[in-house]
Amino acid sequence: MADDVTTLELLQGFHQVLLAVRERRIPAPDAFENGFLVEAFESELERLWTKPPKSQASRTSLQKGQITVDGRSYDANEPFQQVVLAFADEVDIDELEAARYILESRGDETILGRSLLECAIIRFHQQRKYALDALRLLLELDSGDDENGDHDDDDRDGEPISLEAVQVYLFERIFNAAPDTAGRGQRLVPRCMASMQAIKTWLQNLNDKITAAQTLGQTGGGPLSEEAETIEYSRVSLIQEHELLAVILCRSVGKQQAVVSDFTDFISNLRRVDKYDNLLVHLIPAIGAYIAAFGSIDGGYDLARVRQLNNQLFPLTDEPAWGLPFFQAAVRAWWLAEYSGFYLDDPPEAAIPPNTDLDEEDRQRAKQFQDSLKEGAFDFLLSVAGDVRPPDWHDSVRAGMHRWLQRKSPALSADMVQFSEFFQLRLVSQLEVFIDSFITNLPDVLRRLRVEEDEQRQLSTTHEQDLDLERFLLIIAYAYEGRPLASMDFWRDPESNLNGFLHWASRRASTPLVTAFCEMLQAISGNDQCADHAHAFLLDEGHHSSGKMRRSQSLTWAQIFRELKFFLDKAKQKPAQAQTVRYRAGKPTQDVAEAEPESAMMLESYLRLMTKLASENETTRLFLLQNSTFNLVETIFELASMPIPPRLRGCSFMALKALMTRKTMVEGHTMWNCLDHWVTGGYATSVASHHRQTLQSPGSWMERTFEEMSRGFEGPESFIQLLISLVTRSVDSSALNDALPFPENLGSASRAPGIEIYVDFVIGSVFASKSSELQDVHQTRVLRLVCLEFMNSCLETFNEDLIVMANDTNLNIDAIVSTTDLATYVRMHPFARVMEWMYNDRVMAALFNTIHQEPMDVGNAPPTSPLILGILRAVEVISKVLDLQSTYLDLVRPIIRAQAGARHQSIAKASFATFEDGLLTKLNLVVDLGNYCGVGHVHLTLACLKLLERLSSSSRMAALWSRSGRQQHRNKAIVAMEANGEHETISRYFISELTTPLDILREADSDGYATKINILDFLYHCLRETPGQPTIAHLLLGFKCGVDSLSIESNGFFDSQTSLFHALIRIAIETPSTDAKGVRKWFVALKTRALRILQILWSSPLSSSLVLGELRENEFLFHLLINETVIQPDLPWEEQNVQNPEFTLTEGCPTLLDFLALRSMTLEYIAMELCMISQGRMPSAKRRIFDALGGQVIGEDNEPIPTPTIFDLYDFHLPPDAWGLEMAPLEHYRDLDLAACLEKDADSNMIYNMDRVREFLLLKRNESQSQGVVTTAADTAKADAEEGTIVLYLNHINRQKQVQTQCLKVLRTWAKLLLVMVGSNDFKGTAQTSFFLQALQAILPSLEAYAADRPEEALELAKLAKVLLSKLYMVSSDTVDNSSLAVGNLISDKLYQVFQICLQAVGKWAGTAELRAVYYEICYRYLTGMPDEGLLSQNRSKTAKAVQVYGERLINVICDDAYGGEPSSQTAALILLGTLVNMDHQGGGTHIVDALNRLNFIGILVDSLRNIMQEWHDVFSAGYRDQENFQNARLALLQQLAQTRAGAKHILHANLMRTLEASGLFAADPELQIRAGNPRALAQHYDLLAKTVRIIGAALVSRGSHNVVQGRRFLSDHRMLVAHALKRSAGIGTGAEDVTLEEKIEDLAEALVVVIAATGFLDFEDETVQQTKTQNESLFH
Repeated sequence: MADDVTTLELLQGFHQVLLAVRERRIPAPDAFENGFLVEAFESELERLWTKPPKSQASRTSLQKGQITVDGRSYDANEPFQQVVLAFADEVDIDELEAARYILESRGDETILGRSLLECAIIRFHQQRKYALDALRLLLELDSGDDENGDHDDDDRDGEPISLEAVQVYLFERIFNAAPDTAGRGQRLVPRCMASMQAIKTWLQNLNDKITAAQTLGQTGGGPLSEEAETIEYSRVSLIQEHELLAVILCRSVGKQQAVVSDFTDFISNLRRVDKYDNLLVHLIPAIGAYIAAFGSIDGGYDLARVRQLNNQLFPLTDEPAWGLPFFQAAVRAWWLAEYSGFYLDDPPEAAIPPNTDLDEEDRQRAKQFQDSLKEGAFDFLLSVAGDVRPPDWHDSVRAGMHRWLQRKSPALSADMVQFSEFFQLRLVSQLEVFIDSFITNLPDVLRRLRVEEDEQRQLSTTHEQDLDLERFLLIIAYAYEGRPLASMDFWRDPESNLNGFLHWASRRASTPLVTAFCEMLQAISGNDQCADHAHAFLLDEGHHSSGKMRRSQSLTWAQIFRELKFFLDKAKQKPAQAQTVRYRAGKPTQDVAEAEPESAMMLESYLRLMTKLASENETTRLFLLQNSTFNLVETIFELASMPIPPRLRGCSFMALKALMTRKTMVEGHTMWNCLDHWVTGGYATSVASHHRQTLQSPGSWMERTFEEMSRGFEGPESFIQLLISLVTRSVDSSALNDALPFPENLGSASRAPGIEIYVDFVIGSVFASKSSELQDVHQTRVLRLVCLEFMNSCLETFNEDLIVMANDTNLNIDAIVSTTDLATYVRMHPFARVMEWMYNDRVMAALFNTIHQEPMDVGNAPPTSPLILGILRAVEVISKVLDLQSTYLDLVRPIIRAQAGARHQSIAKASFATFEDGLLTKLNLVVDLGNYCGVGHVHLTLACLKLLERLSSSSRMAALWSRSGRQQHRNKAIVAMEANGEHETISRYFISELTTPLDILREADSDGYATKINILDFLYHCLRETPGQPTIAHLLLGFKCGVDSLSIESNGFFDSQTSLFHALIRIAIETPSTDAKGVRKWFVALKTRALRILQILWSSPLSSSLVLGELRENEFLFHLLINETVIQPDLPWEEQNVQNPEFTLTEGCPTLLDFLALRSMTLEYIAMELCMISQGRMPSAKRRIFDALGGQVIGEDNEPIPTPTIFDLYDFHLPPDAWGLEMAPLEHYRDLDLAACLEKDADSNMIYNMDRVREFLLLKRNESQSQGVVTTAADTAKADAEEGTIVLYLNHINRQKQVQTQCLKVLRTWAKLLLVMVGSNDFKGTAQTSFFLQALQAILPSLEAYAADRPEEALELAKLAKVLLSKLYMVSSDTVDNSSLAVGNLISDKLYQVFQICLQAVGKWAGTAELRAVYYEICYRYLTGMPDEGLLSQNRSKTAKAVQVYGERLINVICDDAYGGEPSSQTAALILLGTLVNMDHQGGGTHIVDALNRLNFIGILVDSLRNIMQEWHDVFSAGYRDQENFQNARLALLQQLAQTRAGAKHILHANLMRTLEASGLFAADPELQIRAGNPRALAQHYDLLAKTVRIIGAALVSRGSHNVVQGRRFLSDHRMLVAHALKRSAGIGTGAEDVTLEEKIEDLAEALVVVIAATGFLDFEDETVQQTKTQNESLFH
């Protein structure tokens, strides 16, 4: 295994295993069972710690051209040596180690599209990161922490993780030994510190390179060169490795793996830090861990040792200066917060030196701490806590507070790398420890801060004050935000220090303090439970104090409401421009005190607190929404009507949005009315009622309001957030989704009712215009994102099935839906307005601009960033528009236009007729979508692939891409992809994803698997839509695309067998189908999707010649056979037995469906390949295929590899009636008609659309309610049960149909393959006979079972049996002799069994006319193929008896088909009847003729000749082959009947002669039967005459003298025809005749001669003439 897999792949495997342990998918001991993985991990860690330096010995060995790596010898040529040396110099490692990286990177060039050196650098850093992250996971598992740090174990499935195996491994293999005894070079902590220092030096060298390049002008403002990209990748990777090492160091120190010298060395390194950057921030968690380990009371060190450390590190005097004073202050403050814990209680006397004044020391520590704060300790920690957060989500309020409080610390360096989530968790966890220590250990300092700030407020005339307490509260907010379990420490114990701190901080708080307190309070209210505690906290009003606007002891809801009201009242009395957003520090005067609540930032904090608590807790939401003493909604709208700062207005709308969380329909409608009232100036009028106000119309107010709201960022963003909450479905909305999210009469007093104005504001104003005017890119991304969320919500909440149901069913949808009628729903739903905007060029441009971003920005952005989410939502919106476009254009838009009122306002004229037309103007969209598939964001990748699939499967898009004028042009999408070589990049992404090993632990739930599936689906749908034209799928697969042709580029990916096409081959042949659980769906689905792409390629004339040759070269056929799984009765399918009656309802059934599809395509390919090999005259290749289908393939070492035989593969017939699921009788839905829910699937099965079925059932239920039917709880329960039964049963029906169809497809391909083998085999003699017999024996049981009941399967088997029967007859004379009596008997028995099966099926009137025609043909061949003598002739008597046994029932069926069946079956039936008549005649019996006569078939047959001439000429002129055969067969049967005495009697008694006379055939002049459109009409007419005359002649001959008179009369009546035919036959009166015509005339003449001879017509004529002469002579004499 180790020889076949690279180190990187082994490390990835070990990493996956550890993730599985953390997710509790496997037990911890299993992580260490695979020795290869563990060994690779340990070796990589050792390389990382030691990093073997360059050596002259290794360099010399390399330069000699012979190296040994991992026990293998390699010849190193000059180019290889140069790459190795360059790599060794780049990363500073030993040359032989460098050679290993180069060797393992050789396959990366194709996938990454970079040089071998760059690939090796990338692999080098990837291996280091995987090894470090695996170590981080081990330490995390040992600590029992979740990565998110805040998930309750009760919410997880399974038992708690057993940590013993991890602990043992860490102790034995990583920690090596106790920290005090192990050598310094072997311990983890110093190794981490040394590696971090080495990375810092390495980064400095890289920065020097970058600086030098910039100095020399090698870098500009454009895209980075590949070398610069590699340097940037190395820089980012090193920072990420440094981050991992920092987390590992933090964890290791926390596990007591550090010693005092480690701590002192660490502090020494910190003193030298002179830059605030990523590397410094990485050290903060380790600082906290070190201080907790060596400076806290819980660290395990006694006070005496800790006092020594304190004096050594932070002496009271002469403390060494650090590079960053504020950083030094922060570390000192942290140390003091922990160290002071030793002195909370009386310390042990032994630890205190004599004459020590502990009180004085307390004062000194307090002074040190306060001095640290003045030097910027909290300032720095606040900076760190804020800077580690992603900058993407622009929280302007928090950012404003941050800027206001941060005064000493500089901003983080511009080249920062985003911090990982696990690092952020470590940081805030350590901050949490610091916060608790400070509150617990330094309460006096905390109180002193409060007192000093109050004093400063009282004494400062400029209202300035220190804000360290506010900084501390904001640090708490950062530390606990998003961590509700940690936040419970504040609420769990009312007597705890943290809970006491809450109460203390909220009392008599100044404006800045209460603002910071609200931020903290909302941060520790991260879930329902915490928010409920916070709500209870705010309900406790404490002691009220008297006086105007004087606060109570603690912050309460009542206090918040009073201050909101006070601010609003003051604004009403004296409206003015918004105040500058600024805190006022210091003790205010009485007037200022009354105005203090007007501080906008404090109001922002109040509103943000309401937003958080209402969002998380339903009790709080209802309290705020339904408070009887304070109308919050009205207050907020009045506040928003005033000229307030944008941030405050934004907070106002976010609070309203929170009140709509989990809204009911009534609440939503009420809020819509309030919002509409605000938009039209209703609240603004009440605010300005005390002042002069120019009256404005509601329309003017709306324009003014929307214009103002569209400016900036905070206003439109929060307003649209409110709109999103209002258009989403209510918690009490119907499952039918048939209601509007707003009142139907909304705004009817001033405009057309509805919310079109809001849709226009979001899409037309903000999204299409204003969002692009913002200067801050983060704000632009967030604003576009919320606009897209709004559009997405409007599209998602529309139920198009209501329209479909109204058109396809007789349900009264108008009465069922919640709106006035369906037209109202369709017209007023925001879906219609959104779709109308989608055809606007500005909107479409904004969509494309949102999607088109710099690849580096997209690659570096986290998956939850606004950038990624914005692209994702834009892609989803485009996909939904394409899906819903036909509904809008065909159904919705006509209704809107028909019912548009006078006040309806249309948007600007649409720029495009269809959305696809707009997409055509942005062909780079396809390129962007392809590029985003490789950025590593799974959800974005899947969405892009689905949109690519949607675009590629659209016939209109395919037509638009290929459309051109008179001259042919290449596909536009192909040209766009080839423009900058993007197709190669995208193809590499796909190859990388498809060749990534499957995650055996996560299986189908893994992100990589979902990506593989979607890539394959995209390629398939793209090829399926236009298989005969070059597409982007062909391009990505590796073909060179011309106008209408494909080729292979020399030295390209395809030529070198590294293309995406070859990746598909690998998936098809390397992915297994089974594991220990049986056949697995996730395996089979992957193989099936890969093979169906190849199927399109090998089937299409465009690509078949290229593809088939490549598949043959890769021995694809033999790999398929070797890996094929034979179906056994006990084979489980997703652990389900196929015999289970409910199998169709399990996951095993889809697995079986995919498996059968896979088998069908496999057999199709083998059949096609064998056919081409046979036609191409390649005997050796054909022999190999026959050997493989016979059971073995010879491998490379001439070792036989077993394969399933062609007969083993006949394993797909399921037991009959295995799934007998029946539906119980229905009462509530007894008259249910679900025909409207039927649709065709990919195989043209008519199946039920289950989503539509559920919709239909909901409509039926609502129909009863709309009719006023009262239902009890029991009735409802019964209806629910019946609905469940219906859904299960219809699912069963769907699956059963699909399985039957797939089995039939497999049967067809298997039969086709067998037919090819039968026709192309080179077997001789007995081997050939045995093969034919084996094939017949294989199908006979199934043919017998299916012959009457399953016509489609029976048809395929019958066709095969027909061929085998003929082949056996052909070889029987050569193989059956006296020495092979047993074989002869076996052949005889099997052929007779086939004959009997056909007779039995025909007797039951089985199947279709086509099937019976095959049965007739089999019977015919059997009857006519039996030799007159020999072993096979013994069946003659049995055959005759068998026909007699089935009797008239059999003959009746044949006659019915002969008379009224399809032309093909008519012909076959007539031929068989003729054969039976002939067989009966030869046996001397009249059984068949008598039966035909009793059934009146002979009379009907004769009567059918009444229009024989007209029918004959019509059929032959039209060229209907089946009808021609029918006409000939009918006449042939009559002739065979005429050749028997009984038959001749019956046809003559049936008035044959009179019927022919009535047809006018003999009365017509043959020479006049020439037709312009049919040059052979004359010959065909003579042919008809010859056949009918033969029938007459045969009848006359058979009857002897009984009907001579009729014959003579016939000749006499048609004397002219007779004479004409005989003359033409003798060449009298003819010229140069057509050969065919001459033959037909000759046939007619011969037939007439027979009639003449049979009737003695010439003698009769002579006698008649003689008698006439005698009479005449007597008369005259």
